[in-house]
Amino acid sequence: MRPINLLPTRYQPVRASGDRPGIGYAALGVLGVLLVMVLLYVVTNNGIKDAKSKTADAQAEQQAAQARIGQLQAYGDFTSLKTSREAAVKGVASARFDYERLMREIALLLPHNTYLTNLAAGVGGATPGSAPADAATSVSASGPVVTITGCAPSHPGVATALVRLRKLHNVTDVNLTSSAKGGTSGGGTGGPGCTVSWTAALSFQPEISQPVTGPVPARLGGGQ
Repeated sequence: MRPINLLPTRYQPVRASGDRPGIGYAALGVLGVLLVMVLLYVVTNNGIKDAKSKTADAQAEQQAAQARIGQLQAYGDFTSLKTSREAAVKGVASARFDYERLMREIALLLPHNTYLTNLAAGVGGATPGSAPADAATSVSASGPVVTITGCAPSHPGVATALVRLRKLHNVTDVNLTSSAKGGTSGGGTGGPGCTVSWTAALSFQPEISQPVTGPVPARLGGGQ
């Protein structure tokens, strides 16, 4: 005996009749496409997150490098300061001049009754600040320029002094800028018979430093 379902057709469970065999495959295809789309979304989202993480790491490394540069900037400033100080010391050393020798030579070369009343020195043709206002300074290439003011008993005495001053060590030019009667100038006091005041500019070659071949003595700051 076969059971009979007395429920209305709309309330009866649906059974596959086999009239539409492609519906199942279409459903599987749709599910497959959805699965592929989900996988693509997950992979893309993970790639974006990974790129953001790498960007954040790179920014953190950049900030750390900038902080490190700021910490090391003081050493760079110290290096530039050291270089500038060394250059300044070398410049001062190259501009040194033996003024003690100059004074001793002038004292030996000046004629009798000829005196100096003022002496001012500059470097590289710069006008000495303590020189008289009417004193012209001869320009030297790189050595010192000395302006001297003195008095002599006569104009021939001034000429003799200028000739002798040309024999000074390393002198390149002796230029007489003024010579006139009327006593001493520059506020000094001459000796007896000193009636002619005169001013001259002396140009010198720069001193050539001798190379140090031996050790520096301890009294001069060396190690030996």
